[in-house]
This record gives sequence, structure tokens and C-alpha cells, in this order.
Amino acid sequence: MIRLQGDHVVLRPFATDEVDGVAVRTTGGDLEAAGRFVAGSGQWNDKPSGLILAIEDDGRLVGELQARGERAQLLPEGVFELGIEIYEPADRGKGVGSDAVATVTRYLFEDEGAHRVQVSTAVDNAGMRRAAERAGYRYEGTLRAYRAAPSHPEPTDYAMYARTRRDHDAAPQGG
Repeated sequence: MIRLQGDHVVLRPFATDEVDGVAVRTTGGDLEAAGRFVAGSGQWNDKPSGLILAIEDDGRLVGELQARGERAQLLPEGVFELGIEIYEPADRGKGVGSDAVATVTRYLFEDEGAHRVQVSTAVDNAGMRRAAERAGYRYEGTLRAYRAAPSHPEPTDYAMYARTRRDHDAAPQGG
């Protein structure tokens, strides 16, 4: 099982006693689906979700992170894409997302052979854009009319950020 320690956060498998919370937040109340989600966390799988990790801050579950790669995303070998959700607005804007993104990014470069890790987010998601930038990602452009989201029923523009092997190797202490 994969467990990663960041500066402040721990990225870890979901615990079985977190199924009820997962059901509410990620599966629309479906306890059976939440159980599968929790059971599959902490390890790579061939499903589109890839690697699912809980984000823990100060001993509390505050969100989730997914790292998706070529296994099921049809991405080129060595390319990974991240998705992250910090559940409660009160936990946002405190560096939790930046720490989680930086931590999993180090893992992907150092242990999974990444040569590129990317993040895309709605252009108006200022928090995620800041988290990506703080984790050393560079803005690469806008994906116009890319996808719909719960807050945008019509396809909306997404900002694309990426960090490459060269960026990673040039950062102080591989950060």
C-alpha cells in the first residue's frame, strides 16, 4: 500500500471506517460503490481512477487525490494526470492542496518513472491553479470548451498545468 508523507499532509489509503463519508462525498450515497472505492485505494489499479489516496491533515481526512497514468487513461507512457478534491471550504487555502500535489508529484517522478505530470482545472478554479503553481507546475495554456463540471453544465474552459522531469530535476533537492 502506498503511503506518502508531505510537509504537513499524509497521503494514504482510505480506512474502512471512512466508507460512510466517502459514500456521501464521492458516490452519491452508494455504500457499495464507496466500499469498492475505499478497498481499491492506496494501490494502482487499471481503472480510470488509477491511484486513489486519502488526504489527511493533522489527523483528519480532508480530501482525496487521484493520479492517473497510462494504465487506463490512454496517456503516453510516463505521463500522469492528477485530480484532487479538498472536501470542506474551511480546509482550502491553507496549503493542503499544494502539499498534497507536491508530495504525489515527487513520488511519481522518483518512484513511478514519470517524465511529465499534468493537472487541468476549470479556469475559474483559482485555488487549484494556485496549488499547481506552488507545487512547481507551469501554466501551458487553455483547453477551450474542454469539459462540463458540476458547477458548469456546459463544457467550460480548463487551464492546463504541467511539470516535467527537467523541471523536477532542476528544482532544489528534487522538490
